[in-house]
Amino acid sequence: MSTKPSGSPDAFATRVRERRELSRRRFLKSGAVAAFTAASWSRVLGANERIGVGSIGVGLMGRIHLRNLHAQSDARVVAVAETYRPRLDAAAELTGGAATKYGDFRRLLEDKAVDAVVVATPDHWHALVTMMACAAGKDVYVEKPLTLFVREGRWMVDVARRFKRVVQVGTQQRSGPHYQEARRLIQDGRLGKLVSAQCNFFRNVTPGFGNPPDCSPPPDLDYNMWLGPAPLRAYNPNRALASLLRHVHAVFQN
Repeated sequence: MSTKPSGSPDAFATRVRERRELSRRRFLKSGAVAAFTAASWSRVLGANERIGVGSIGVGLMGRIHLRNLHAQSDARVVAVAETYRPRLDAAAELTGGAATKYGDFRRLLEDKAVDAVVVATPDHWHALVTMMACAAGKDVYVEKPLTLFVREGRWMVDVARRFKRVVQVGTQQRSGPHYQEARRLIQDGRLGKLVSAQCNFFRNVTPGFGNPPDCSPPPDLDYNMWLGPAPLRAYNPNRALASLLRHVHAVFQN
């Protein structure tokens, strides 16, 4: 078993590979292997060792996961899906051009080379894409937040169980060993009686978000697909691509 934080994409790949190994063992015991030639069986073994991953959404977090998975020996990024064409092209380049590009994630879910998907879309897509991926027979690593409302989470659990899929949420800062140790110290009373807690967060992205007016979406963005299940609203840079776009493009170039 992997000792890496249980919320990380590499730990997710390990869990999927371990389940596939169990399935392979059951397959061997069934005697069905006799139907394979030596060459075809070799291809099956090779496929079993590396998980075909499809990346859905390749903005900031999606790009980070894409790079990490591409560097793993037990996974191969075989497909990417993104509604903004420049990001889609840049993501494919990160894989050395080996990944199939899709403007519509539903086509990626139909791809037989994809064993598992990473869902790094805007938040309002997380639950629906996860459930559709499970129904398509794919295992899922989905970014936080998992849901927008509580019942949505119950639907996701029900679908994952119905289709017997591995689903993992990207909450690395909840499953890392240092957080588990902090929890143990608190529960053991090592810190004494806690009377208050303070948390601060800010993101200062130059030149700032500003307050741009609504306008037409960029020609390279499939805005209707980006909206998906969200209410229909006019395009605004701060709603979709935002000023983070410049930051992401800069990172892609490095």
